[in-house]
Amino acid sequence: MFENDMREKNGECVDIEDLDDDTIQRFLLYMYTDTLLYLQWESAYNLYVAADKYEILSLKSECSSFLKDNLAQDNCCDLLILADMHQDEDLKSAVQDYILNNKHMFHTNEWKNFMKTNLQLSAELMFLKV
Repeated sequence: MFENDMREKNGECVDIEDLDDDTIQRFLLYMYTDTLLYLQWESAYNLYVAADKYEILSLKSECSSFLKDNLAQDNCCDLLILADMHQDEDLKSAVQDYILNNKHMFHTNEWKNFMKTNLQLSAELMFLKV
């Protein structure tokens, strides 16, 4: 960005419009100190997206580990979508295993809504089930 003939090279600041202030602050803290402070589900989710976008593999890996360790019935469908969107087969597999090992998940409203809006992903999971 700063080496090529782009507007950021000529300006004094870079506008990152798709990340919120907290995510940018955490992202920069990690870049300069290799530290993740007070990580919560939402911040890990947002940092995962940023790390993938900017190809910071160590941050992406740490966020992925946190998200896997904090999988729950109320967030597993969102995480499955995230893993699929970012083509993260390791994360996707972990979420699929979680759902398949928690069979009550298939009787929840969250799963019913997920099936309506994510036919391909729900079909893949049902294929794994059988």
